Amino acid sequence: MQIKSTFLLGAAVFLPATPAAAHQAGQPSPTVQAPAAPVAEPMTDEEDDGAIVVTGQRARGAALGDIPPEKTLDSRDVRATGATNINELLEALAPQIGSARGRGSERPVLLLNGQRVSGFRELRDIPTEAIERVEILPEEVALKYGYRADQKVVNIVLRQRFRSTAVQVAGTAATDGGYAGGKGDITRLQIGRTGRTTVNLHAEGNGMLTEDERNILVTELPTGATAADVLAGRSLIGTKRDLRGSVTVNRTVLGNVSATLNGELEHNQARALIGLGDTLLTPLGRNTTSDSAHLGTTLNGDKGQWHWNVTGNADLERDTTGTERDSLQYPTDRAREKRASGDLTANANGELFHLPAGDATATMTLGAATTQQDSERIRAGQTTSISLGRTSGRAAISLDLPISRRNRDFSALGNLTLNGNAEVQRYSDFGTLTTLGAGANWSPVDRLNLLGSWTREGGAPDIQQLGDPILETPGTRIFDFTTGQTVLATAITGGNPALLADRRTVLKLGANWQPVKDTDLRLRVDYVRSNTDRPIQNIFGPTPALEAAFPDRFVHNSMGELVSVDLRPINFDGARRATLRVGLDFSKPLKSRRPSQSVMDQIRAQFSRATGRPESPPAATPATASPAGGPAIGGQPPVARTDGAPSPPDAGPAPGGSYGARDRGRFGGRGGGGGFFGGGNRGRLQFSLTDTITFVDKVSIGPGLPELDYLHGEAAGGSGGTPRHKVEAQAGWSNNGLGVRGGADWRSGTTVNTLTGDDLRFSSLATFNLRLFDNLGDQPELVLKHPWLRGTQLRFEVNNLFDSKPAVRNASGEVPLSYQPDLLDPLGRTVMISFRKLFSPSPRAMMRERQQGRDRAPPPPPPADGAAPVAPDQASPTPATRTP
Repeated sequence: MQIKSTFLLGAAVFLPATPAAAHQAGQPSPTVQAPAAPVAEPMTDEEDDGAIVVTGQRARGAALGDIPPEKTLDSRDVRATGATNINELLEALAPQIGSARGRGSERPVLLLNGQRVSGFRELRDIPTEAIERVEILPEEVALKYGYRADQKVVNIVLRQRFRSTAVQVAGTAATDGGYAGGKGDITRLQIGRTGRTTVNLHAEGNGMLTEDERNILVTELPTGATAADVLAGRSLIGTKRDLRGSVTVNRTVLGNVSATLNGELEHNQARALIGLGDTLLTPLGRNTTSDSAHLGTTLNGDKGQWHWNVTGNADLERDTTGTERDSLQYPTDRAREKRASGDLTANANGELFHLPAGDATATMTLGAATTQQDSERIRAGQTTSISLGRTSGRAAISLDLPISRRNRDFSALGNLTLNGNAEVQRYSDFGTLTTLGAGANWSPVDRLNLLGSWTREGGAPDIQQLGDPILETPGTRIFDFTTGQTVLATAITGGNPALLADRRTVLKLGANWQPVKDTDLRLRVDYVRSNTDRPIQNIFGPTPALEAAFPDRFVHNSMGELVSVDLRPINFDGARRATLRVGLDFSKPLKSRRPSQSVMDQIRAQFSRATGRPESPPAATPATASPAGGPAIGGQPPVARTDGAPSPPDAGPAPGGSYGARDRGRFGGRGGGGGFFGGGNRGRLQFSLTDTITFVDKVSIGPGLPELDYLHGEAAGGSGGTPRHKVEAQAGWSNNGLGVRGGADWRSGTTVNTLTGDDLRFSSLATFNLRLFDNLGDQPELVLKHPWLRGTQLRFEVNNLFDSKPAVRNASGEVPLSYQPDLLDPLGRTVMISFRKLFSPSPRAMMRERQQGRDRAPPPPPPADGAAPVAPDQASPTPATRTP
């Protein structure tokens, strides 16, 4: 099927083949008398931003379906964020990949090269230099991969060849003192013809921050203890030690099946202080140890018009928590948890039948999962155990029907596709839950896309919500909204085996518009309304309505003082929520400066010494005029590099380990320390702004009981009620190896009512983050003097730049003890410095590997009459041609 697309990055550039290009591909350089036939040449990260309209296959690695991306970032956009791995990249893109459709805090659906992965671990540690482009797509695209349409989809497309070893160390400290942390990573990545291999070792840790290191007031003191003793005996942030090792291997098996295997081991230790004992007056601690093992696999293949995928995961985790007690007989309470889980999902997407507007497609999914969780609690010598097991099966289908399509038999409505989807899930402990959905994707004119969807779904509580061990933390500061006072009470957390499944109905209307054709400015709007029966929510704290509805959750002593609060999750009667998410994204390329001619000459000489090639260029053969006014055919001028500057003669790799246009990025590219020639559109100016406006956020506790209105007077969490506005902004500039990126988050103020009328007012809060980075390897003059700087990055970050903290006051202007600013945000402003070195193969090694690859590759197909030979890696299953 042919499509018409505008390729900006990672798509095909179709240029006449020249003998110089043939020589670079390992072919002889014959004298060509006739014009060369156009051949496909992969565009790389430094090529010109001008759009080329082509007719051919969809871009390599594109997501399934006809819903266009809301935003596409090329490798320069990715590099402009200063992120060094996928995790940091997702954090930088948070305003653009957030969604109001999910149940809360879910990670977006992640694809790799347009295909499903077994999990985030498969791609978490991939360096950003290996990314060719990133596509951000709406929630409805998830249906085409067997997921529910409740989170955005992020498709990460990697370069076809890349090899590097990255070493990164970072240190973090709070400017108010008392806190320091650090982390280190070693990552080996190799992408080539045979597949992909990633090896990562990660270590992370931080010290403890106690209350005596912040400005915190206490009023109640145990007998014989001072305020300093009390503050030193309670931690705001506990110590952490995390060690992790992971390996991901991708290879082609059984002829044309892409197989990936991912394994990971992780060990985590943490310690926190929970206060002084009443009699021993020594700090009591809580020690946590967690060990986990993971194995995941992914298979991707094609059969006729169908693409199929199988993913599987197996996980084993052991957690131990020891809580010290003020008792000589029973000094420690223990909670142990062991959880084993596995899942297997098969997915197929393909064409069903032909319609006048295109082909009807379907996605069918079958899955099974099992989880076993055993928990044990030992308190005061008494042991209680809970064992929960769950097996589930899932079958889903999604059908897309093209109704109208531009340039097809029926095109009156522009591009219009209807979707219907259904899902059945069978749980061993909850019975059968169903999901029904429908949607429409309509593009009435170019650059405007409208989406509408409706879903009614059932959701079961996860195994942790049901069976997590019960933990009791004495002396927890809790604000009692009934009395308007802060009390020290025992907080009970853990699972609730009595939870029921919920039922949620969601309506979404969305639009994505690019107002100006040649300007990368996009506007997006999403309206989401949801109604949930029996929603599962945590109890935040004692409010008059909650105490009246669940009196057994709040225990008072004979004097009426609150002594215990059960904060475990519970089913409410119903919930209603309506939000509008409005955003804009803007990106503009910037011209970079060129190095001087003397620097270019030194780079050529350095390259020649590194590869053992003669410094003088070989004699050029007689030139023949190019048919399109391009470089002479048969001449051998310096091959144009993709960043706008010429490569050394003979089209060899650049001194930093990067080849010219054909091989850019295959062996490290700019990330390997090369690619610092200026003059092209290599810089980036970026801006993103998103405002989430909440119109309704209400919960019904039970029949005949009042509604909790989180927008008007009810507490939704430690930050008060639900803010009307939540604004996220990101802005960045990057050019010539230097970059700066700023982020801002703002939420509007809220008010929480108390029974005494002493209402709490939570002020609005704005926080700003700043990131400065210097890619030292992109500065040729510096690298010529200090070659070891190739592939290095120095980064400086400040989070919460202005040390902003929540401000909470009651009606008389006083700050409640449990809402002291340093309790709500103990870290405040933090600074981080990181240094990263990316090692890539030497030019000589790259040339040797390239030659070995040519020797192993099958011979190219014979060229057509008058056409230049095509390199093996240029061959395309469906050759495309340049359109007029």
